Amino acid sequence: MNLELSGRVALVTGASKGIGKAIALAFAGAGVYTCILSRSKENLTAASEEIEKLTGIKPLTITGDVGDSGLAELAVKQVMNVKGRLDILVNNAEGPPMGSFIEHDDSVWNDAYNRCLLAPVRFSRLVVPFMKTQSWGRIINITSVLAKEPTPAMVLSATLRAGVSAFAKSISTELAGFGITVNTVCPSAVLTERMENLTRQAAVRQGKTYEEILDQGKKTIPMGRFSTPKEIADLVLFLTSERASYITGTSTAIDGGSTRSVF
Repeated sequence: MNLELSGRVALVTGASKGIGKAIALAFAGAGVYTCILSRSKENLTAASEEIEKLTGIKPLTITGDVGDSGLAELAVKQVMNVKGRLDILVNNAEGPPMGSFIEHDDSVWNDAYNRCLLAPVRFSRLVVPFMKTQSWGRIINITSVLAKEPTPAMVLSATLRAGVSAFAKSISTELAGFGITVNTVCPSAVLTERMENLTRQAAVRQGKTYEEILDQGKKTIPMGRFSTPKEIADLVLFLTSERASYITGTSTAIDGGSTRSVF
């Protein structure tokens, strides 16, 4: 299938590991010049070298924390200075910590709000003017199925991820006439370093072993396995392509059938 993405320019946040790196790799493999952003310069360098080795495209690397209010403007300016255009934005960031609402004070809520909700707002606000001049653009938000099916132990993520879905739905209507689509991808359990850490935390909370919690999680998934970062990246690749030009305002679960929500 020809996705008609070659020559496009993408900015992917949280792209040095896990889902973000898989998305950047998928873009580069489709001929997209990809700019990757992360807090860790070391991890960014390693990701950039891997992507270049596998695809022949060397990404632009930008070091920074999406929770920093000034990073979005700095990153978008850097991409525009290097490439003169920006076609695709993928808002991705590490999720907030586990815990019930009573365990988190205002500082934890504010930090999670800045990273998970306000960062997508900031980045989107800055790229839209460029996309409008091109009459083409794609904004993808990577969140979680918690936006559709909240749990008490992940109240921070559930609350803020649902907010991102509402934000994306709202602006998708406003931007549709400019050839800009806005969609949200909601993964469930993906085999990443973050998932391993959350599983270990859950094991401690429940007094079980890491393996027991892992097996317990698999049993809740009809497909009987966790997804891979590449499977998330494949969906993102499709949603940014010309094949998905009529899809906007969606929040799509990619979860092996585990989410019980109808919508």
